[in-house]
Amino acid sequence: MQSTVNMNLAERIRMLCSDTSNLAPSLLVSATYDGERRLALLKFYNPEDGMIHVWYDKTGHRPYCFALGEQMVEGVRDRRDIVAIESVRKVDLLNDREVDMLKIVATDPLAIGGTEKSIRNMLRTWESDIKYYENYLYDNGLIVGLYYSIEDGALKRHEYRVAESVDLALKRLIWDSIANDRTSSEELRGYLQEWANLLNQPIPEIRRVALDIEVVSEDDRIPDASRARNEVIAVAMVGSDDRHEVFLLKRGNSLGRNDAISTNASVRFFDDERELLRSVFNRMLDYPFIITFNGDDFDLPYLYNRALNLGIARDEIPIVLQRDAAAVKHGVHIDLYRTFTNRSIQIYAFSHKYSEYTLNAISEALINESKVKFEGSIGDLPLYELANYCYNDARITYRLTTFSNNLLMKLLIAVARIAKMPIEDLSRLGVSQWIRSMLYFEHRRRNALIPRKEELEQKGHASTTAIIKDKKYRGGFVVEPKPGVHFNVVVLDFASLYPSIIKVYNLSYETVRCVHEECRSNIIPETEHWVCRKRKGITSLLIGSLRDLRVNYYKQLSKDKTLKPEEKELYGVISQALKVILNASYGVMGADIFPLYCLPVAEATAAIGRYIITSTIRKCHELGVEVIYGDTDSLFLKGPSREQIESIARWARKELGVDLDLDKQYRYIALSERKKNYLGVLMDGNVDVKGLTGKKSHTPQFVRDAFYAVVEILSKVNTEQDFEYAREEIRRIIKDYASRLKSRKIPLEELAFNVMVGKAPEDYKKTVPQHIRAAQLLQDHGRREVKAGDIISFVKTTTPPGVKPVELARVDEIDVEKYIEYMRSTFDQILSALGYEFDVILGASKLEDFFFTDR
Repeated sequence: MQSTVNMNLAERIRMLCSDTSNLAPSLLVSATYDGERRLALLKFYNPEDGMIHVWYDKTGHRPYCFALGEQMVEGVRDRRDIVAIESVRKVDLLNDREVDMLKIVATDPLAIGGTEKSIRNMLRTWESDIKYYENYLYDNGLIVGLYYSIEDGALKRHEYRVAESVDLALKRLIWDSIANDRTSSEELRGYLQEWANLLNQPIPEIRRVALDIEVVSEDDRIPDASRARNEVIAVAMVGSDDRHEVFLLKRGNSLGRNDAISTNASVRFFDDERELLRSVFNRMLDYPFIITFNGDDFDLPYLYNRALNLGIARDEIPIVLQRDAAAVKHGVHIDLYRTFTNRSIQIYAFSHKYSEYTLNAISEALINESKVKFEGSIGDLPLYELANYCYNDARITYRLTTFSNNLLMKLLIAVARIAKMPIEDLSRLGVSQWIRSMLYFEHRRRNALIPRKEELEQKGHASTTAIIKDKKYRGGFVVEPKPGVHFNVVVLDFASLYPSIIKVYNLSYETVRCVHEECRSNIIPETEHWVCRKRKGITSLLIGSLRDLRVNYYKQLSKDKTLKPEEKELYGVISQALKVILNASYGVMGADIFPLYCLPVAEATAAIGRYIITSTIRKCHELGVEVIYGDTDSLFLKGPSREQIESIARWARKELGVDLDLDKQYRYIALSERKKNYLGVLMDGNVDVKGLTGKKSHTPQFVRDAFYAVVEILSKVNTEQDFEYAREEIRRIIKDYASRLKSRKIPLEELAFNVMVGKAPEDYKKTVPQHIRAAQLLQDHGRREVKAGDIISFVKTTTPPGVKPVELARVDEIDVEKYIEYMRSTFDQILSALGYEFDVILGASKLEDFFFTDR
């Protein structure tokens, strides 16, 4: 690459975005469409030089869609933007046949879809709603996250050899699948081999920089990024190469103490905002990956629009604003806010360690670091304090990508390999889109036509009645809890239950209620649906092979002591990536917004899940084991022997084709009458709290403190006799907290409910929740503007409208009775299981007595 010394911004951008003719093996990380050149554009990350290289299509690939019947296309045949209409033969999986289709090839993606005059708005089309660059990847079999070299302008896939022990483990898995698995097939074994070859490729270190900006605000309102009228006063950039810089605009503020900021960061002062932005843009061009937190909605749009306002030319700005995201011309932009708000990432990758989506909440939960606190307005801070505030935000944003040895970056690359999706897309989109892309790639590889939604709807209706309101079919089976305290409880977990069901029972949109008359006798329990015996379903093969790899291959490799630490770590990351997708696989099949949603498939999966659970419970009873609770994919057994556990597991694998794992063992567990609500003490004394209000993050701190003080007492219980002592201690704790509450000795901050705003307050029309009423009061008093994602801290008051934000409330306004009632509902969940009553512990026969006595 030529030197960038003395190049201006526009020249640097052009050079970094120029076409690449030759390139050593590099990681495919992104794909997009260049509207000016009308070409697909791919981006490759080269681990050697730590830069991204751009390659433009040389194959002549064009946008297209499919239609059926000559008469259908007559109205578009003469359009100037139509290049060709070709007859092609596709595989129709729904009807198990080949079908003749017309392929409509266009000059531009907008001719296919996206405008009123697009083909898909004029004809009944197939595959016209797929993004063009996705089509390009699918058609050319290109997989994001894999290595490719470029030789004289042509792409060539490159594969690295894996350790011999890893290859042997794979061969062992494939052999075992032949010998032991009644559902195994040659086709499935082929998928196992392909997935492993794909996922075992090394994941390189990614050069990147985290960026954060600060802007002068008016009345503490967040500036409008689309107008960008206010000055950018600070930009911090924290790079993976240990270059940490803060770009500061000199204003009337005092400098403050220069030791207010970490010595790791250098501070550059600017008299002119234009020069500050130019320097930031130049620095951005040094890095292939730009990391932000909410950069799609604020940081990058603000920099882009502010630069235009200041007269900086578009070709000097490395940022591109898209419909709902911000990209960078020379590289990849990842907005961590979008990534961490992905529910599957939150739950399955990070074990629900955070429940709010602010930078502060996520950083505290995952890396034990926080934002810098300050009083007053950001624009009034001394310059070095401003620099430190901005630098810290960029630093913890960067740290979110480095903890656990760069877990997040590696996870994104591993998921990209599975989902066949550009990294910036999967970092912003939900898991249903990942699975959609994986399935679309497989359809294209098989030359299979992707069905329209109405075709899938014709497969049939539900044959079971939903128990939960607004559901279309009956869901999973939950064993009613047996309230009370149970000692020596073992939890058996069905490993990847729904993915196992999809695999073992061959569930896919084309196999459930298939077209073959001879398959109609293969009925799914409790339904009117049947499953194909003649062919394997596309979903069953994909999800089934991924399930087998995770359970029988990667989980073992991640613990294999004969492997190098970096190899074990790679396989641990892959196992996490597979866990995220597998745990969501049934959920998306049951969501009608999913493009390949098929109601009979979702219903069949749930029905088989119920059948497996109930069959296993019957087996437990046969062996004399008491089942005290069950929740979707796990069973709570009271006092089983090791022999009984092993017998149940062997039976489940042989008869049902599913694996049962020993998940937890409790010293004792306290079950209430409510499902998904319990407290258990594990054998090591750790306490497992499920679904109880006192655990939840929005619960006031004083209630949480009381709750965990009670939990601490219960963790020390070893025998039934210990409960008498525990009862007295719990009584003392609850009375103490209630008495302090009644005396109004608890600070407002500890009484606050902390709830995240889901959408802008003005968007709530019919029902206005309490936290939104509090937010509206904040705005009405001119304290601050509230937007989606903000956390509102409010207290319950005796004054209208019954709530106030903490900033506006007084201690004498607190509605003590409502807080006592909240304590009661919180503690009754566990106390009822222990045979205690909140009111009796409080020393009152009924709640009202508490307010008229001075105990």
